[in-house]
Amino acid sequence: MSNNFGPPSQPVFMVDSGRDDPKQHQYYHQQMPRHREPPMVPCWTFPPARAEMKRKKWGGMNTGMAWVLTLILLLVFAALGLGAYQILRLQTELERLTQERPTQIQSVAPERQIGLNPAELNKNKQKTAAHVIGGADQRASSGSLKWQAIHGETFTHGVKYNNGGLQVNESGLYFVYSRVEFFSLMCKSSDFLTHKISRQRNGYNLTIMEDHKEGFCMAGRNQPWMIGSHLGSLQQLKMSDSLFVNVSHPHLLSKNFHNNYFGLFKIQ
Repeated sequence: MSNNFGPPSQPVFMVDSGRDDPKQHQYYHQQMPRHREPPMVPCWTFPPARAEMKRKKWGGMNTGMAWVLTLILLLVFAALGLGAYQILRLQTELERLTQERPTQIQSVAPERQIGLNPAELNKNKQKTAAHVIGGADQRASSGSLKWQAIHGETFTHGVKYNNGGLQVNESGLYFVYSRVEFFSLMCKSSDFLTHKISRQRNGYNLTIMEDHKEGFCMAGRNQPWMIGSHLGSLQQLKMSDSLFVNVSHPHLLSKNFHNNYFGLFKIQ
């Protein structure tokens, strides 16, 4: 008896493919895949020297381009910052004007409500007033000066000019004024000058203002001299009152007619 308890081994047959059957040899080579060589890859790289030059060239260009881009970005940011500042300033100015506008409107509105209408304005433009200047012939005057009331810068609004006098047609408070200028080629120690304004009411004359001039020149010196006198004050006048100007030496009045004048205007 055999001691081998395992399964019986299969017989192995060796076949000589080279001697026995050529077809079997052909079949064997057709069944076994052959190992193919990897395809050749074309080389597109540059030679070492040219590659190094290319690398250096592109490296320099990249650095220059980087600086240019950096400068451009800085300019863009600066422009944006300036624009933002201008916008902020305009907004602040607009807010200020918006806040001031209602105040201006409020300040103007009451004036429009309480202001005078056009008729009243025209009436105020023609307030009672008068201004006359020298230039009239004083030789025929009997103490009171004559004035030019038509030509030149003269006017009489609500006032009547009559033979040297100004007659008011409305009672009220007036400011009355006059100025005269004296001129002479020689001087005497006894010379004195007077300048006064008188009011005539109901046939009576009253001096309301007066000025005296003396010692205005040095006696014995035949040198020309000139001196002026000015009067002005508030006067309460009544309707039909007349005002006159008198001087002590009418013939010494200066020929500069605009330096000799007489006038009044109504305050209230």
